[in-house]
Amino acid sequence: MNTNIAAAQTGGNQQNETLATPDGLTGFLKQQRKMNGELRLDRATIVLVEDDPDSRESLTLLLEAEGANVCAAADAEEGVEAALRLSPDAVVCDLDLPAMDGFYLIQRLRDHEIRSDQTPSVAVALTGHTDDAYRLRSIGEGFQHFMTKPALPDDLVTLLHNAIVARAAR
Repeated sequence: MNTNIAAAQTGGNQQNETLATPDGLTGFLKQQRKMNGELRLDRATIVLVEDDPDSRESLTLLLEAEGANVCAAADAEEGVEAALRLSPDAVVCDLDLPAMDGFYLIQRLRDHEIRSDQTPSVAVALTGHTDDAYRLRSIGEGFQHFMTKPALPDDLVTLLHNAIVARAAR
């Protein structure tokens, strides 16, 4: 069986969690739907930009299982177009993308938000880079949050939920 495995480095120990299989949702996602009927991302609009098809599908399934309306894009240009069109609650963007990177996307998005006097979307940089230089650059370029790949599903959903709630309270 071809599965997409997410692993996160926590305290020096690696944790593995299967997110999705080619035939649909796994137990993790089914459990998320059943938990008290609470959808932590209920009706949130999220633009997801990830060039890896398996990761894009897994993340889309995860976010949708939590009630989000997800627009998934495979590259920065498609992601920019979606973000400008939708004015999403949040953008989750891989930094290493073909042609134009995630930094291009966030620069375009922030420029548009400033010119249009829009409330900034929550922006999460998602990357395999663990060094501080990437973290600092991503925050400096306009991302509010930085997560290393692979991110734990609950950590990503909790981060998005909390940030979207805080954005709405402003």
